[in-house]
Amino acid sequence: MLTYLFIALFFGVIAAIYWGFWHGTRTKLDNEDLKSEFLESKFTFLKDLKFDKETINQDPDFQRILEIFRNAGYKKGTVTEINSSLPYSEKKPWKVYATVKAGTWPFTDKEDSIEIYSIFDKELSVLIEK
Repeated sequence: MLTYLFIALFFGVIAAIYWGFWHGTRTKLDNEDLKSEFLESKFTFLKDLKFDKETINQDPDFQRILEIFRNAGYKKGTVTEINSSLPYSEKKPWKVYATVKAGTWPFTDKEDSIEIYSIFDKELSVLIEK
C-alpha cells in the first residue's frame, strides 16, 4: 500500500514540475480568453453532430471536417465536445479539437480528440478584428 502512495507521489511531483515549467516559460498572448472562445464558437455547430458515411452538406468547411474524421478512422460517430488549445508561443498555432465518440460500450467504444483546425496567433487576431 505504501508503495502505491510513493508511486502516486512520484508521478504527482513530475506532473507539477511539468505544469510549472510549461506555464512559467510560456509566452503570454494578447486576449487569450477571447481568442479561445472565438475558436470554440466558430465550431459549435459541430457539437452533438451525428454523422455517418452518407452525411453530406454543401458547406466546404463541413465537408473538410467530415473528411478529417473519415481519415482518422471514423465512418460513423458523434461529436461530443469542441476544445481549443493554447499555444506555447506566437510561433506555434492555436489548434481546435473535436472529440468524436463511436461504437457501443463495452465492445467497440472509442473516443478520440481530432484536430480539425489550426491558425497562428497573428492570423487569428486579424480574423477577430473583422
